Amino acid sequence: MKLHPILIGICLAAVAQDRQPGAKWTEDQLKQAVAPSRSGKKLTPKSWPNGARVAVCLSFDVDNESYLLAAGQTSPTTLSAADFGAQEGLPRILELLDKHNVPATFFIPAVSALLHPEMIPAIQKRGRHEIGVHGWIHESPPAINNEAEEERLLNQAIDYLTKATGKRPVGYRAPGWAFSQYTLGLIRKAGFFYDSSLQAMDEPYEIVSNGQPTGMVELAIDWTLTETPYLGRGGTMPSPELLYQLYKEEFDGAYQDRTMLVLTLHPHVTGHRAPIQHLDKLIAYMKSKPGVWFATCEQVARYVKDQQR
Repeated sequence: MKLHPILIGICLAAVAQDRQPGAKWTEDQLKQAVAPSRSGKKLTPKSWPNGARVAVCLSFDVDNESYLLAAGQTSPTTLSAADFGAQEGLPRILELLDKHNVPATFFIPAVSALLHPEMIPAIQKRGRHEIGVHGWIHESPPAINNEAEEERLLNQAIDYLTKATGKRPVGYRAPGWAFSQYTLGLIRKAGFFYDSSLQAMDEPYEIVSNGQPTGMVELAIDWTLTETPYLGRGGTMPSPELLYQLYKEEFDGAYQDRTMLVLTLHPHVTGHRAPIQHLDKLIAYMKSKPGVWFATCEQVARYVKDQQR
């Protein structure tokens, strides 16, 4: 039996409307929906250390196989592509950072560290890098949608990385950069000093929750400032040169504005031969400019917080 085209149209319109419940929300409901995690006051200081014009945070989400295992994927070929991050990607990145003598922050899912116990000692022996929390198994907080379970996994990750590093991490980046309705409350309860998951500004700011300042520093990130949508699985960019031109121009803008740049990369992607050449060139370019402060996320967060006192 064929449905009349008009009837099909009515059905499709109904389905589309069901997928847009916000269209029926009241003004108060709309305000409540955005209230849990909002941007507060800007925290860019009047000056950076030693009179620098800009702060640069190089950060790496060391996902490796964790996000695949979280989704239940066990294909040896798929996992091997992610294993590349530990076998080749991270060592190349650490060597590059050594070459330029710059620090970085590594956000690590605990399971990634569990599967590759050599990674944390390799990072720490450099003596200038930071390790932050990136979930237990790169789980999706919104998909969990259960406060107790999300807290269990968060605490499990904190405990594992604290034991592995000898220091309780002070920075958090949500797996998939995705907060649930519970995440902000949980990371505040856990005592994190800063977060690096939200995207409301391209400079440091204070997170406001339900109209109240939280005191937590946000070092914002952005999907244009990471390589996975372009060079990762399913990416459509033919050459990393184009992507690193974007990064260069973002740096130039931050330099002009005297704010900061947070770049987020992944060892299993950037650690390949072509992208890492362009990362090398980008770091060299940024170092060639006077007044660039390369710092860990923790160093930046503590500095901007101190400047507010």
